[in-house]
Amino acid sequence: MENVVLERDGNIGIVRLNREKTMNSLDMQTFEDLGNLISDAAKDRSIRVVIITGTGKAFSSGLDLSVMDEIHKMDNEEFQVWLRYTQERVYNILEDMEKPTIAAINGHAIGGGFELALACDIRLSIPEAKFGLPEVNFGLVPDLGGAQRLTRLTNQSIAKDLIFTGRIIDANEAYQLKIINKIVEKDKLMDEAKRFIHNKAPISLSLSKTMINKALDSDNRTGMIYAVQAQNICIKSEDHKEALKAYKEKREPQFRGK
Repeated sequence: MENVVLERDGNIGIVRLNREKTMNSLDMQTFEDLGNLISDAAKDRSIRVVIITGTGKAFSSGLDLSVMDEIHKMDNEEFQVWLRYTQERVYNILEDMEKPTIAAINGHAIGGGFELALACDIRLSIPEAKFGLPEVNFGLVPDLGGAQRLTRLTNQSIAKDLIFTGRIIDANEAYQLKIINKIVEKDKLMDEAKRFIHNKAPISLSLSKTMINKALDSDNRTGMIYAVQAQNICIKSEDHKEALKAYKEKREPQFRGK
C-alpha cells in the first residue's frame, strides 16, 4: 500500500496520507513520498488547487516514533541535512507553490501533522478534530515551521501558550484562535474543500498568494509595488477578458490560466 496517494478531481489535486493503521503518522518514507507528490502537483499545470487530507480517522498524528531510532544514529550534520532537505522541504514546497493549498482536516492533526496543516493556505476541519504541538513533552521543539507559522497566523502569546504547554485543543478553540478557517461536518468536508476556491482565475490566485506571502516580509510600499506589477499581468490576461465577458453574458467564466 502506498504511504501517500495523489488523486485528481477535475483541476483539483488531492494529496492523501494513506497510513490509516498508524493514524497517518510520518515516517521517513512517507516524508519522501509526500514531498515528491506535492512537487508533482505543484508542477502539473492541469492542477489548479491542491487539497491535503488523510485516510481514516486522522489527518496526521505527526512523526512516527520509529523515526527517532534512525535520528539517534545520525551525527549532527547528518541530522541537520536530513531535517532541512527532507522534512522541511515538504512543508516549504507546500507553502511556496503558486497554487492555493487547502488542508481538509479529517481528524486529529498533532505535531508534524499540525505543522503540515499550518503550511497550507486554508484549513477546513471537522468538529471532532484536535490540534497540538506536544514536542515540549518529549524534550523537543516544533522543527517543521510550526513555531513560525503559528506565530504569524495568530500572535506570539497564543503560539507560546500552545508550544510551552504542549496542550491539545479542539476544533472550536482552533477556530476561535483563527487557526482554522471553517468547521465542516465530516460527510461534507471534501465537498466543501473542493468548492472553497471554485472557478477562480489561476493567474489571479497565484499572484494573490505570492502578494499575501510577501506582505509578511516586506513593507507596505514594497508590497504595493508588487501589487501594481501583478495587476499589470492580470489586466492583460485572457482570463480577465473572459471574466468581463461572462459577467455581461450572465454566465460562469471559463478560465484557462492564460
